[in-house]
Amino acid sequence: MLSVSILFIFFAAVAFIGFIINAMFYKFKISSVLPLMVLGAVVGPVLHLVNIGNGSFLLLATPYISAIAIAFILFDVGLNMKISKLGDVIAIATKFTFVNAVVTGILISIAGYFIFGWTLLEAFAFGFALSGTSTMIVPTLMKLVSARAELKTVLLYEGIATDMLQLIVPLILLGFIVNPVNSTLQIGSFIFTEIFGSILLGIVSAFFWLYILNRYKEQGMSYSWMLTLTMVVAAYGIAEWMGISGAITVFVFGLAFANMGAYAQKSKDGFWKSISIGNQVKHIRNYQREIVFFASTFFFVYIGVLLNLKNITFGTVLATVIIVVLIFLVRYIFSPMLRKYFSADEAKRRAEERLVFSNISRGLSPAIIATVPLSLGILIPGFLDTIFLVILFTNIVSTIGVMFSYKGVRYKRG
Repeated sequence: MLSVSILFIFFAAVAFIGFIINAMFYKFKISSVLPLMVLGAVVGPVLHLVNIGNGSFLLLATPYISAIAIAFILFDVGLNMKISKLGDVIAIATKFTFVNAVVTGILISIAGYFIFGWTLLEAFAFGFALSGTSTMIVPTLMKLVSARAELKTVLLYEGIATDMLQLIVPLILLGFIVNPVNSTLQIGSFIFTEIFGSILLGIVSAFFWLYILNRYKEQGMSYSWMLTLTMVVAAYGIAEWMGISGAITVFVFGLAFANMGAYAQKSKDGFWKSISIGNQVKHIRNYQREIVFFASTFFFVYIGVLLNLKNITFGTVLATVIIVVLIFLVRYIFSPMLRKYFSADEAKRRAEERLVFSNISRGLSPAIIATVPLSLGILIPGFLDTIFLVILFTNIVSTIGVMFSYKGVRYKRG
C-alpha cells in the first residue's frame, strides 16, 4: 500500500521530470516519450519500487486512470481540430490520413493475428491502436523543422485525426469482446446506437454547455476551464451509463464546442449569439494543454511501470521490428500523395519527403489502449508489452529519421 506522502512525491516528480524532458526535446530533438517510458520501466519491473502485482493499487486503479485519460485526451483532440483552418488541404489531408491509417491498421492486425495467435477482434484492436502518428509529438516536431505551412497543417491534422481512430476503433472492438454479439443485425444495431447516439449526445452537450457559459458569462469567466472539465467527465459518465460510447461523446463534444464556439463569436445571428462565449474557447484550449501535458507525461511512465519483462522475448522483439517495418513501408508508399505540398527547392523537397515517411512515432493513444484490456478484465498475452515496444521503436526510428531528414537544413522554432 502506497503512503500518501510517497504518492504525492511520485506525482510531483513525474510532472517535473516530464517538463525537463520536454524542454530537452527542443534542444536535442529527442522524443520525450522515450525517457518517460524507460523511467516507468526502471521504477516498476526493473527496480520494483512500485508494486504492480495482483491486488496492487496501480492495477486496481487502471480502469479509472484509463477512463480519465480517454475522456481528457479525446476532448482535447476534438477541441484542437479547427475545421475552418484546414481550408484547401482538407481533401488531400483526409485521404492521406485515412488511407495510411486503415492500410497500416489492417496490416498490423494481420501480423498480430498470425504472430501472437490472438482472435480477430483482439488483433484488430491492437492494429488500429497503432495505426497513426502521435498528436502529442507531431505538433512539437512541426515547431522544430522547416517545411511549407500546408504540409505542416496536413501532418498536424493527421496526428489529431488518427488519435481519434486509435482510441475509438479499439475501444469499440474491445467492447465487442466484453459484450459479444451473435449476428450481423446485432452488430449493425450496436454500431448505429454506439456511434450516432454518442454523436448526438456530444452535440447536445456542446450546445448545452455553450449556452450555460454564455448565460452565466460573468460568474463563470474565471472558472470556465475547470467547469468545462467537469462537464467533460459528466458527458463521459452519462454516455457510459446510457450504454453508448463515452469516448466518441467527449470527442464530438470537444469538436462541436470549439468549432461552434468559434463560429458563434463571429456570427451576428441571434441564435448563435445565445451560445457565444467570446475568447473563452481559446482560454479553455490553453489551459487544456496543461492537463494533457500531465496526463500524457504520467501515462507514458505508467505504461512503463505496467510492463512485464517476462513477456519481452526475442520473438516479441522480432514481431515489433516486423510491425515497425510495415508502418514505415506503408508510409513510404503513400507519402507521394502529399507531393503537392512539398517545396519547389530540390534540397527542401527531399528533406520534406524524408520528414513525411520517417514521421512514424506512436504515442499516447496506443499507450492508453494498451491498458484497457486490463481495466476490462480481458487477458491478451503480450498486448501491452508489444505496444510498449512499438511505441519505443517507432520513436527511435522517427527521431533518427527526422535528424537525418534535416541534416544541413537549419531548424527553426515556430
